[in-house]
Amino acid sequence: MVRDDGGPEPELSIESTAPGEPSPADESAAAGEPAGSALPRGALVREQLLERATRAEQRSGTHERSAVDDLDDIGKLDEGAPLGGGSGRTGRAPGAPFVPARPSLSPTIVALFGTLMGMAVIASITAIAMHVAPHRDGATEAASATASEVSPGLPAGATPQNHAKKRERQRVPGPWRVSEGAHTPGLRYLEGKVGTDAFLKAVQAAGVPVKETYRIITAFQGLRSFDHCAKTDRFAALIDAKTERLKAFEYIVNGEEVYQAREGTSGLLEASKLDLKIERTQIAGALVYDGKNLDDSAEQAGFERGLARVIYKALDGHAALEDLERGDVVRLIVQEVSVLGEFDRYAGVEALEVRHASGGDPLRVYYFDTPGARGYYDTKGRSPHQGGWRKPIPGAPITSHFNLKRMHPILHKVVPHLGTDFGAPTGTPVGAAAPGTVIYVGLHGPTGNLVKLEHQGGVETGYAHLSRFAEGLKVGDQVHRMQIIGYVGSTGRSTGPHLHFSASKKGEFFDAEKLDLDGMRTLGGAERMSFDAVMAKYNPLLDGIALPEPLPALPPEASSVIAAASGAPRAAASAELEADEDESAAPPQPLPAPPPSGSPTRAGSSIYLTDKELKELQHATDDGEVSE
Repeated sequence: MVRDDGGPEPELSIESTAPGEPSPADESAAAGEPAGSALPRGALVREQLLERATRAEQRSGTHERSAVDDLDDIGKLDEGAPLGGGSGRTGRAPGAPFVPARPSLSPTIVALFGTLMGMAVIASITAIAMHVAPHRDGATEAASATASEVSPGLPAGATPQNHAKKRERQRVPGPWRVSEGAHTPGLRYLEGKVGTDAFLKAVQAAGVPVKETYRIITAFQGLRSFDHCAKTDRFAALIDAKTERLKAFEYIVNGEEVYQAREGTSGLLEASKLDLKIERTQIAGALVYDGKNLDDSAEQAGFERGLARVIYKALDGHAALEDLERGDVVRLIVQEVSVLGEFDRYAGVEALEVRHASGGDPLRVYYFDTPGARGYYDTKGRSPHQGGWRKPIPGAPITSHFNLKRMHPILHKVVPHLGTDFGAPTGTPVGAAAPGTVIYVGLHGPTGNLVKLEHQGGVETGYAHLSRFAEGLKVGDQVHRMQIIGYVGSTGRSTGPHLHFSASKKGEFFDAEKLDLDGMRTLGGAERMSFDAVMAKYNPLLDGIALPEPLPALPPEASSVIAAASGAPRAAASAELEADEDESAAPPQPLPAPPPSGSPTRAGSSIYLTDKELKELQHATDDGEVSE
């Protein structure tokens, strides 16, 4: 209970008194009241209680408070202030039970009744809380626990620095689209994808009448040719349900390039390229890598998904994503493309810095574009030589070098190791080290599934222990640099998943590393002077990006899980590797899969994956481009 003066209620005993005050019995005796008289004694106690409340009120004084003061000082009320926030006049305290004044009741009964009411209220509140507590949203509890771990000491409701909000965007009104007529009475809406078919065949297969397809070709003549369509190109059409006449047609290359033809008053289709208010914006920011997923880390920092692909492109040849560890900071300046005011994609990185949590000098790379050089260069003016030989698995570590006196791990005797081994999980795409011609595809004894390529100058390269080959690959095919030819496995005589990469000339094997895999090109002369000017432009911008707060330390068991996740290769995100349009999501960890039904059993411990599963292991390709 609460007293009128704001203090705790004394014990519910008539004999109780405040320290230093005379008891009611003593006061009644001093007043000449008989000790055995109950009614006068009760009235005297009531008078004493009222007098005590008056004295307490006089000590505390009146205290006026406004609504604004209450909002500003929540949780900081003065100890002597009246809880009701009123004028300080005597009366019922806000927290005390309401008991109407009845002259016939003694203060003792009033106090007992108030106590019982208070206990009943407290019991009801407790029961309701116990009933509601088990049904709390588990996700909310987990989120609250996570937030408290990420940002200990932050005020309630505060947003940690590493959980930044995304940029606010405002959609810009755009042109009419064919999809808006999908539910128009009397019209039939069709849509489809070109895929591997010819344009006319794909459109006709979607339901557009043959004679109407020729109207499309005529309308787009001089504006857009359909002779070389990408398999990812899409289209949409509106057909009159009664006459089967084409009323509108849309050809969609991507979110930024859309062509449309609409039937005019003349009855002819009039085609044009839609104005989608495309804008490029320079964005600067920083993120902390969570050790699991770079796109997730980017979202936490306020970026959009898809940033990982352009970061990979910028770091390709300078550092591997496998080198990133939990807590590493990436500061970058990136170009963002928006369509009708909304985010579409990241075009490319202009400048980037990686700061490792473990220490060491930061790595910085800059986009440099001149007639003689184009790509990402480090502070020393170096960039991977795009025209040379490439590692078949970008960023993969070398687990065993060329060695003529190697002790074989299975045979336990000295057997020359006539190749270079790259460590990678089963299912990792393997690219051709250079342009060449396929001269062998198949099972080849201890080397398991093998692909051999012949290159200019008489050099032959081999790719052994593959889990399977690229779909449709056959002898005589011409392959370009880093075209996927197979996938890492452990077929043949192998201790585990890896790629055995070999090089030979005129039948003699030699160390493949002498091909200068991923060799660096260094700028010089006038190009170097121009590049120094680029660095001078971007260095102050990178330095001006605030470093985000470091991540909190993890318990030992969580640290081991993070380490395992961060060690997974991300080579499949390479912009040079071929990919399907459905490969935009970050690749999950490869999972063992049983051989397809009817597949022959082959030597070794390979894991056979379907085409769909293998495609899901890869990022979407994005060569990236940065405009000046």
